[in-house]
Amino acid sequence: MPTDLPGHDDSWQDVWNRITANVGLGFLNLPSNVDVNDLIWLHTTTAFQRNGVWWTEFNASFFHGNSGNHPSKLVAEIARLIGITEDDKETREIVAKRAKLFLRKTIIGRKLNVQIENGKVVALPGSGSSGISAKELPIPFVTAPKGGDIVKLCGILPANSKYGPVETDMTVADPEGWAVISDIDDTIKVTDTLSMRSLLVHTFAEEPTPTPGFPDFYKYLDRVLDKPAWFYISASPYNLYPFLLSFIKANYPFGQPILRDMSWMSVAGLMASVSTGTQEYKTMEIRKLIGQWLPKRKYICIGDSTQTDPETYAEMYKAFPEAIKVIWIRVVTGVDEAEEKKKNSAERFKKAFKDVPKEVWKTFHDVSELGGNTTTTTTTTTTTTTTTTTTTTTTTTTTTTTTTIATTGIPPPATIHLNVFLSYLQMPSMIMKGGRNHFI
Repeated sequence: MPTDLPGHDDSWQDVWNRITANVGLGFLNLPSNVDVNDLIWLHTTTAFQRNGVWWTEFNASFFHGNSGNHPSKLVAEIARLIGITEDDKETREIVAKRAKLFLRKTIIGRKLNVQIENGKVVALPGSGSSGISAKELPIPFVTAPKGGDIVKLCGILPANSKYGPVETDMTVADPEGWAVISDIDDTIKVTDTLSMRSLLVHTFAEEPTPTPGFPDFYKYLDRVLDKPAWFYISASPYNLYPFLLSFIKANYPFGQPILRDMSWMSVAGLMASVSTGTQEYKTMEIRKLIGQWLPKRKYICIGDSTQTDPETYAEMYKAFPEAIKVIWIRVVTGVDEAEEKKKNSAERFKKAFKDVPKEVWKTFHDVSELGGNTTTTTTTTTTTTTTTTTTTTTTTTTTTTTTTIATTGIPPPATIHLNVFLSYLQMPSMIMKGGRNHFI
């Protein structure tokens, strides 16, 4: 929990705004068709097999498109908290744009028909109390897809809709192979969740910044694990879905963002979302991924020390010891020394990972500790130029930097040579029991 979190919750006005946003059929939770003024987000998803049939969880968020256009109050609050001056127009414009993600009023009871790329249509149920329609449904493929395919999904809108088109991508995941479950904030993205001010700066006032080294490392994992299924899980509210999806697409292997089913209209609400009940939320989502969607896959879980990732992944390992092969925890420093002293202590990790084999989990400060090393190769080229009076020899030195990342922490252990590890990946019939068996 951030030490500088304000001591107040959403005001009664915030609560009342969310209630009155849904007056009408939505207030009675009766389904209604999409309106021309609706703003709809169709979320990225993953197709999985269940009893030989392809399924996915469709998710769509519904907002009143003409709401949230005057974020001046929230902008003023954020500007005060992080110290943006009145004359800093550029930063205030960025804050205003991001603030709109939190101020649009959600709609209860909206229905959406979604067209699969091949022309078939799926009807989603009416949206719930947070404005989200979420439902696992079979996918009416005409032709069976292949693992790794990206299938386009398109929401069917009224002809004169003001906020179209509504599209997203669905990744097709075969039952077997690898999967990576990665936290977002302070794992792959610099957020500084231990400080309210820094969190607000990174969320509202700056372009998102990848954690150093992580984009290259994740791309490497994507290659050596032969296109695993990627899941990016965060306790952030789904208001940030467009912001975080754009960040992931720009920096990391394509995958499914999983955000909290909450919509907040205040700074206190945002802070509560990323710091309260995160373990319960994440374990619920991970149980679904491993236990229901892709139970035959092998999993790598990557997180950080700022919230409850160690406890979450340890709990999930105990529930699925055959599935989870590796847990990596990034130790975050330089934000709040007092909080970090507790969160980064050896006692905390020892307690969190009690009964989890030591070879399964690893803490690290820099991604290079997971086996990355940089070697420099120097190539010298000599060119001789001859004239009638002189001979000139020019030497040009070219430096090439090659980064090799050994997959420390993924069984087999760190001492294994990379080509042996690659051989291991090609042996799907070998069953590893909870990461205890290794190939040396």
